[in-house]
Amino acid sequence: MPKSTFFNLKSEKREKIENAIIEEFTKNSFEQLSISNIIQKAQIPRGSFYQYFEDKRDAIQYIIQKFVIREHEKVWELLQETNGDIFETAIGVYDYMINSSDLELVKHILEELRKTNTNVFEADIKIDNNKNIVKAINRNILKIEKEDDLIYFFKIITSIIRPVAIETMSNKIDHETGRKILKRELEILKRGMEK
Repeated sequence: MPKSTFFNLKSEKREKIENAIIEEFTKNSFEQLSISNIIQKAQIPRGSFYQYFEDKRDAIQYIIQKFVIREHEKVWELLQETNGDIFETAIGVYDYMINSSDLELVKHILEELRKTNTNVFEADIKIDNNKNIVKAINRNILKIEKEDDLIYFFKIITSIIRPVAIETMSNKIDHETGRKILKRELEILKRGMEK
């Protein structure tokens, strides 16, 4: 995560640096990402970059954490809209990601999470955020009683969404085909879980 010097910057300068990182990560995978391009877009010296971040991995982890927080907020919102139906929420999360205005950024983030074998709900986010989301899940439609089991079940759901979303964003399948695949996978899971 960024060093305290980054958080001590004026918000305009911090946002300019964040936007430069996001712009670079939108255009390039992590391996192709260039610190030179980031510092040029942010109009900061190279030394300043290293006063704010350990390295490019640190900078990207920060952007991923911001993405994960945004995803958590969307999941919470969708759970409220679906009366806690985790299966309908999963479809909503997929649609939200696919319809994102920053599709390439989302794709690169999901690919990076896949490469590091990180579930979005294990990406340096306090477990309290998970528990808030987990408490919003309607347990009456599931055969799960323990909260820990529900947290793991939620992680399973998110691990089903990610590869379908990546395939769709990579244009290997279209949005509707991805939706059908996701619904089928969720239906298989649901048959073993639903009361």
